[in-house]
Order: sequence, then C-alpha cells, then structure tokens
Amino acid sequence: MFKTNIKVRTYECDSYGHVNNATFLNYCEVARVELLEKMGYDLNGLKKAGFLLVIVKIEMEYKKPAYANDELEVNVGWIERGKTSAAFEQEIHNCKTNELIARAKIIWVSTDLKGKPIAIPDVLIESYQKTFGNLPSIKNT
Repeated sequence: MFKTNIKVRTYECDSYGHVNNATFLNYCEVARVELLEKMGYDLNGLKKAGFLLVIVKIEMEYKKPAYANDELEVNVGWIERGKTSAAFEQEIHNCKTNELIARAKIIWVSTDLKGKPIAIPDVLIESYQKTFGNLPSIKNT
C-alpha cells in the first residue's frame, strides 16, 4: 500500500468551512500519481510504454469533514484485478486524530494509446509487485 500526506489549503474549503467534496477527488488523484511515480511511471512514461490507465468509475464515501490546515494521509491499495481492468481502494485519514475522512473505490481500465482496452501490461504488474508486494488474483468475470 502506498501512502502520502497532503495539507488542506484554505481555498479547498467551501462556504461550510470544510473541504469541498470534489476536492477529495484531487487528493485521491495526487496519491495515484505519486504511486505510479514510485513505480517509475509518469504520464509520458505510460505513453512511451504504449498504454494508459483510464479511470472509468469512482465511488466516494464521505465519513468526516476535513478543515483548512488539517494534515491528511491518503493511501492507495490495489484491491481487484481483471484482465483489462482493476480497482484501487483509497482511504483518507486525518493524521492528528487518525479518523477516517473518506474512502473511495477507483475502477480503471488499461488501454492502448487510442483508447482500446488491452490486458494490463506485465511491466505494470511487475513494477507494482516489486515496489509494493503481491497483487490480488485475477477475477474471472
């Protein structure tokens, strides 16, 4: 599992005084981008390798509010795997209280550069396993 910390900035808060719900999508994306960077990939690296990881569905569950200057831990774990698609689970915790702030399930598809689904590339699987350990078994669907 990959973890990163993010400090809530004042402009990310809405008129209620807490982090706007849409901002949590950004926090999750930051963690996913950093996960890929830790594995040796950025967007250009994915393109050079001949594939993209396209988000097709996000389920977000909000548990507690977060406020300006809160330090949040955002984690990413690869929880499901099919032939061409997979899912990450992400959790956001308040670093000071350790309370769960939000949880998301991110479903993505591996595509070629034209957007056609392809098998999840072995280089991506191998890089994840080398960096973070075992992956879930392939689901037969």
